[in-house]
Parts: sequence; structure tokens; C-alpha cells
Amino acid sequence: MKQVAMKVNQSNLVKSLKFSFTNKTTVLGELMQNARRAGATSINFEFAPETRILRVTDNGCGIDSIETLLTVAESGWDADVVAQEHPFGIGFLSALFACRHITVVSKSGRISVDTDDVLSFKPVNITPVPKWDNVTTITMVAVDLELGRIEHELKRLASAFPIPVIFNGESLARPHAMDSGLEFVNTEIGSICLAGFNKPEQHNKSFVMYLQGLPIYKSSSYGSFGSPGHHVIHLDSSKFFGRLPDRDELVDKQDVLKQVEGVLRSQIENRLVEIKATLSALDFVSYYDIINEWNLLYLLNDVPVIPRHVLREIANYPNCNEENFGDHESRLEKPVHRDEILSGRQVVSFDEYMQDEGSALSMYVYKNEFYIYCHSSSNRLDSEHWLLAHIRNLNGEKVSIELINQTHEACFDGVWTSLAAVFCEAYRIYVGDDFVEINDDAMFDGSKAIVPKLDASGSVVTQASTFRDEYDFQQSAYETDEYDFSQFVVANTSADTSEALKRLLPNFSGCPSVFGKSFVIAIDENGRVASVTSA
Repeated sequence: MKQVAMKVNQSNLVKSLKFSFTNKTTVLGELMQNARRAGATSINFEFAPETRILRVTDNGCGIDSIETLLTVAESGWDADVVAQEHPFGIGFLSALFACRHITVVSKSGRISVDTDDVLSFKPVNITPVPKWDNVTTITMVAVDLELGRIEHELKRLASAFPIPVIFNGESLARPHAMDSGLEFVNTEIGSICLAGFNKPEQHNKSFVMYLQGLPIYKSSSYGSFGSPGHHVIHLDSSKFFGRLPDRDELVDKQDVLKQVEGVLRSQIENRLVEIKATLSALDFVSYYDIINEWNLLYLLNDVPVIPRHVLREIANYPNCNEENFGDHESRLEKPVHRDEILSGRQVVSFDEYMQDEGSALSMYVYKNEFYIYCHSSSNRLDSEHWLLAHIRNLNGEKVSIELINQTHEACFDGVWTSLAAVFCEAYRIYVGDDFVEINDDAMFDGSKAIVPKLDASGSVVTQASTFRDEYDFQQSAYETDEYDFSQFVVANTSADTSEALKRLLPNFSGCPSVFGKSFVIAIDENGRVASVTSA
């Protein structure tokens, strides 16, 4: 029986590993990790763009064996480091791939060699260093990186690194480092610093994660590693692992994220419980965004103050397209105390598709200055919150409209909107057993405009039409129809018929032949022009 066994073409394997590293800057993080593991108190990078030489120095314990350094997949670190961090033993390859010539000086000797020779498995001469100065120096020649890219990447890598990182004489910021002054707590996944509790209105749900001091995950595309506002997590490197070869991704990332988010939520919950016990109800509800985003709404169930985030009011004349006509609903300016609700201030909920159903409910709420709670909104309350028992659902009540002292009807034929209109002294909107009487704002009832005596504007067209075609908002048509409707209203409510006719006539500026002329116009019983003769 013939037997076979796996073999490795070591030359081809090493050449192929060049393409396994995520990018050319991987070498920077690998050298930083080596310095940290060696117990260095800092690591220094110097790059001369004119010569493309990168020199890296650290004051760690030094390299025990150059031979081990050049051995692929063999780590020279002690048992504790291996157990805690699981070094792969291939990080130095990134340095060989990043330059044409490399010089290494440490306690176990000095090498200076073309990297192609090393990668071709040619012998390398090691020169003893009898008077080593306790500084390990790696000099890389013909580095294929630009100054700006090196600086940008080092700033990113240094953002949470446990030891100072110096580049061309400048110590780089480490705002997320464990010794940065941030307040970290130990958890089952590692160390966590919660953000946003000092400015709850500016809370950011996003978080950043670091593994062995280097960036490995950012939950949001906004901001950068090291920027303020993120929850900061230093993962326990004995429990979580980076992907071979350069740890740029987490192993089993989705499972890790699920676990991390669970622990993060638990830590935020604990912090909120502590805050709730020390703050007034009014101050505590300012944390609503954090409470809502982490699905901890139950914490508000016994709080006698309603966050301003969950209630709205109709502050301006209602319209069917807030994007183009302007917002008519707005968030409350301040929280609402339970006493106000128990004293009779109504909170309602309703849905209304104004173009089809009309604006009766919106106008009813607008004129009564009711608060609005939207069950489908992202800003909501827990299903057990005390307020829900006091919310009036208007969609479950009968709605009707009564005209008071109707005078006549007319038809408006606009550029975009054609609309029947009924004119009256005032009108009442009945919702259930309650009503509101309105004499100063017109409304659209789903088929026609109801125009009371004190509204001479054309605003009602914004309830009847969005003035949008398949692609765009028709600004010009809207402005024309709104103005023309206001003229139409004045004409229909004017006691002077001559003045009414004058307002209804179009502008003749485009017809010079009629300039300075007088005409007699006859109108038939249906309101159409029967004849026009020269006076």
C-alpha cells in the first residue's frame, strides 16, 4: 500500500505569506507588539522620507535569539506571554516584506541583510554585540511607505497602546489607553470604559475594541479610533483572538460582538441604576437616549416625569409634507410631570393620511394643544409605563365636521391643485364627545377645503397636495397655487363684487395689445365668462 503525507514547499509558502498581511503598514503594529511584550517603556519610530529609511528602537529586554526571530511560526516569548496572547511567530515577516534591506541590533547579535536573501532561505551572518546598550534597533531601508501614511497609521495604532509611541520626536496621543485617565471597570470580556454619561444628550451608542492594545473593531463608521464619545473596550487577550497573521479581525467576530454588546448593555444598566438612585426624576430622564438605545426603558416606568423625547406637539399649521412645507410637529422643549397629565392635560395618539383622509384630527389636536404620543416612533416608552394608561387613541373615536353659517361653495382651479371650497363663519370638529370650534384656519376634509371667515391665506393647499411629481417637489407650482388660492378666498369673501373680480382676473403683462383698454365682461349663472366686449 502506497502512503503519502502532507509536505510544505517552504519557499513558496513564505512568498505567499506576503499577500496574507492586510496592508503594508502591518509591520508598524507588529513591531509595537514586540516592544510591548519585551517590557519596553516606549517605542520610537524615525522615518526619513528622502532616504525612505525607517528606524525603530525600544528599551525592552531584547531579542534572545536572532535564529528564533528568523524562524517562521516559532515564537521566542516566554510561557506566560504565549498563554495570554498566543503569538503566531510570523510577525517579523511583515518587516521583511516591507523593505529591501534590514538591520537588527539586539542583545543576541547583529544582522544586516537584504530581505530577499532572508526570504530565499540563504544563510545570515550574526555578528556578536559585546557591549549592547539595552536598546533594540531595527533599521529598514527602502521602505515602500509614504511619510503621511506612516504617521496616520501610527496615530491610529497608538490610540490605546499601553506604552508611549514616539514618531519623529513626537509622542503620539493615547486617549483610549488604560493609563489615559479614563475610568475602566473589569468585566468578563475585559476592561470597559463607558462614555456619554457626563453629557447624556450627546450620547453615542458606538464602541471601539482593542486587542493587546491595538485597534481591532469599531462599531460605527463615524469617528475614529481614539476619538471621544465611544465606549472603550480592551478585550481579554486570553479569551479573544485576532485572525492570523496580523490580528486585523476578530476570530468568530459575530459571536464576539453579541457577547460584547450583552456585557456592555449590562454595564450601562448598572450605571443607570446607580444614577437613578442619586438624581432627581427631572435629571434622570435626560438620560433617555441612552436608556432607549440600550432597550432599558423599564427604568422609566416608575419615574413621575415623562422625557421630552417621547411627546410631540403640533406647533404650526398642519401640512401633508413636512419635508417641503416645514415641520408642524416638534419635540417638547422640556419634560412633562405626571401631575400635569393627572390634572387634565391630554396626551393623544393618532394616524392620519392627510391627502386622503383630510386634516380633521391634526387640526383638532393643533387647536387643543394636546400632546402627541406615537406608538410606532423610535422614541417610545416601555409597555408597562404609567403614561400609556392615560393616552387617548383618536383613531378609535367618531369624527365629524359641522359648518357654522355656511355662505356658498366655489371651485379653485390652480396650476397644480384643483380644489372645491366651502365658505363659512366657522366650523366644528367633533371627536368622540368633544369638539373644537375654528374660525381662523382653513382645513382640508379629504375632498374639499373648508374656509372660515378669518382665514384669507392659501395655506390649505399644503394639506390637499404634496406638490410632488414622481421625482421632485414643484416649488413654483406650490407658490403659485398658494398665492392664487389666497386671492380666490379674498374674492369669494369680498363684499365688493368689482374688487372680487379684479382679484380673480389674471395678470395681462404678457399681452401688450390690451394695455390701457377697457372691457365689459359678462359672467353667466355658472360663473363662467359669457362675453367680453370693448367698453
